[in-house]
Amino acid sequence: MTEQPRGPNAERRSPSADPGAPTPNTQHPTPLLSRLQRTILLVAWLGWVFDVMDTALFNFAKVPMMMEMLGPGRYKLEGPRVEGQIQTWFLIGWALGGLVFGLLADRWGRTRTLVVTILLYCALTGLTALCRTPGEVMVARFLSALGIGGEWAAGAALVAESLPNEWRAKAASLLQTAAAIGPVLAAVANIGLAGMSWRALFLVGIAPAFLCVLIRARVTEPERGSKVDSGNALSMLRELFGTPGLRRNVIVAMLLGVVGVTGAGVIPFWIPNLVKEASVGMTEIAIRTRTSNATMAIHVGTLLGVFCFPALAERIGRRRAFGLFFMMSPIATALALWGGSEYNRLLVLLPVATFFSIGVSAGFVLYFPELFPTRLRATGSGLGYNVGRIFSAPIPWLTGIVITAFNGSIAAGVLIAVSIYVVGLLTLPFAPETSRLPE
Repeated sequence: MTEQPRGPNAERRSPSADPGAPTPNTQHPTPLLSRLQRTILLVAWLGWVFDVMDTALFNFAKVPMMMEMLGPGRYKLEGPRVEGQIQTWFLIGWALGGLVFGLLADRWGRTRTLVVTILLYCALTGLTALCRTPGEVMVARFLSALGIGGEWAAGAALVAESLPNEWRAKAASLLQTAAAIGPVLAAVANIGLAGMSWRALFLVGIAPAFLCVLIRARVTEPERGSKVDSGNALSMLRELFGTPGLRRNVIVAMLLGVVGVTGAGVIPFWIPNLVKEASVGMTEIAIRTRTSNATMAIHVGTLLGVFCFPALAERIGRRRAFGLFFMMSPIATALALWGGSEYNRLLVLLPVATFFSIGVSAGFVLYFPELFPTRLRATGSGLGYNVGRIFSAPIPWLTGIVITAFNGSIAAGVLIAVSIYVVGLLTLPFAPETSRLPE
């Protein structure tokens, strides 16, 4: 096997070139998971599915919600901007929740934190049904996002500490499928509740609370390694940013994280608006059905992309795979939206766009850990993910402003938003090629 090159243009080396390089373990078959480990993986997956479902419920409800709260005339003038502003505060809450509840999980334990965070986002999602103004919705979405971000953090730690090393990459790929399954469940709820008020959708968000019963009954707290105190954490940050090669890697991870998180959120968030734009003169029930069908279609692309990217990265290399997906995401989006929104074109071409734009997220699970040595892996990878979330937060609000400036054209706003992939393409020449985890 090869070791991680030291520079962006370094070539891979064979084992003979570095006798000290560790040899991968290919002698032993992957161990089977115990019943408890399978339960933990199932619980974490369900938690992530319901997280994404909660996000998608708002996407379905936001247009009729804002139409009711603002009125048709005012909505036409500033509706997308208000929707984007609400989503910005949601993303800020998600990032803060991951930080706060990640720290609390070390004190309370993973399973207790899972229960608290799931109950928090279920309760706040349900309470959104009682909101009467955009400001109230903004507060409810921010607070529910604290729970969602915390659940992701606690669930990831629980899986990492409970499964053997041989299963962690497989588990990461499985957990990524939540990005496709959650919105499909929300789409089914949207179809089932067609003809009812948007408020009914948020009541569906209470259902994941029943997952807490399974967690409390079936999941025990795993044994954990030694805790990292604040002094060690500060020393790790100093090493990351003080060592030239590691500093480059962490900056690359953060920039790729910003691009990936931003790009993955554009189409799922604005698809209801695109469908509405393509359905002038149709009834609300017909538009809701169209929106659900389009959402299910785009996440077929998501599911295929999540499974295809890791295999492609193994075959052609990490940087080439990222470059291909970063290049094709805006191209596929432009083909789907050029000239405005047309429903049949959206159904056919937007799944191609999400194949690339959301499918690439599976690459971060694979690539970020390979950029850092074992002692700094969690810190470096975490910076890549969380900085990405923080810096992507203003994008929905800015996209809403662009849409307003372009006379309400959703397609124009989305096309400008996906130009973020240019940043990714400019970052890749500085990204080291990798093929395995360094020591």
